[in-house]
Amino acid sequence: MTYKSFEARSWRIGLSSSLIGLLFLSTAAVPGIAADYSHRSDRFDGAYVGVLGNYTYANAEFIWNDTRIIDRDSHNWGVGGVAGYGWHWGSAYFGPEVYLEYADISTTFTGSIAGVTSLSLDREIGAGVNLLAGFTGFDDAVLFYGLLGGGATNFSGDISVNGLGSLSGDIWYPVLSLGAGMDWSVSDSVAVRLQVKHTFYFDVSDRIFPENTSQSYDLDTTAVSVGLVWRPW
Repeated sequence: MTYKSFEARSWRIGLSSSLIGLLFLSTAAVPGIAADYSHRSDRFDGAYVGVLGNYTYANAEFIWNDTRIIDRDSHNWGVGGVAGYGWHWGSAYFGPEVYLEYADISTTFTGSIAGVTSLSLDREIGAGVNLLAGFTGFDDAVLFYGLLGGGATNFSGDISVNGLGSLSGDIWYPVLSLGAGMDWSVSDSVAVRLQVKHTFYFDVSDRIFPENTSQSYDLDTTAVSVGLVWRPW
């Protein structure tokens, strides 16, 4: 691992830790607001749907024929939706949810490295399942949770290589997500969700482009999300 890659990964870990800390420190203001209205103790039971806006930091690295072509950071906006079901026992909470998200994380290269003269890679659609586990507090007005998820994300790209011409590719990569967040009730059926999630994109040695040469695309993202969750049922 190069110093640059180590530095970028260390920066992402520090960013994730800081954001998670800020997320939970922000709940210091909740008790006074939560006391302003009565709360159903079962408000987090049952089915729900939600919509989120995401701000994502990403680091992309692409290797072609054992040569690193791209190693670049980017910042992106996106949107997503969730649907799930939760169970609430006392202050304990557990529930699965499915998610669908869109974030246009684009990476490009123009030049000449290892025969590659141009390269563009795009990550757009992701989908999967999250498992949420946590606890409620402040008169059952706020749900604090940790998140473990798995899914897949679509990547597409175009590359031009001396002697090979232009190639296009499209592939789904498996992902693993870890995160934390809170649902802050503003009524008996609506909550504001704040969430931080780090996603690992596994290099499964699949070739994005249809050429028999070593190639890999490594992408880690950290997303901060804000949205609304609706539990009408």
